[in-house]
Amino acid sequence: MPDEEHGELTESKEKFVSAVRTRRERHEKHVREGDQGFWATVGMMGTVGWSVTVPTVGGVFLGRWLDGVLDSGQVFMVFFLLVGIVAGCVLAWRQVAEKTE
Repeated sequence: MPDEEHGELTESKEKFVSAVRTRRERHEKHVREGDQGFWATVGMMGTVGWSVTVPTVGGVFLGRWLDGVLDSGQVFMVFFLLVGIVAGCVLAWRQVAEKTE
């Protein structure tokens, strides 16, 4: 019975130490880099929005053009719509990761 209590205490202590370490790292980063501010966050949201929108709309236009040229229904439009969404999300992910490092 004492061993179980000791194990729970150790696990609890490890969680506490980990939480304190994470908080200290965040605080040091904030002191080092400062606060981004409201407008920097709004700018980041706009960048992410355009990063997804432009490839998606471009994919739709390219797909519609190919469908018109090849008379293939909407096959290429749907395909390039999906390619544009994936490409835009990857681009946005990279931009956010770069800004937050």
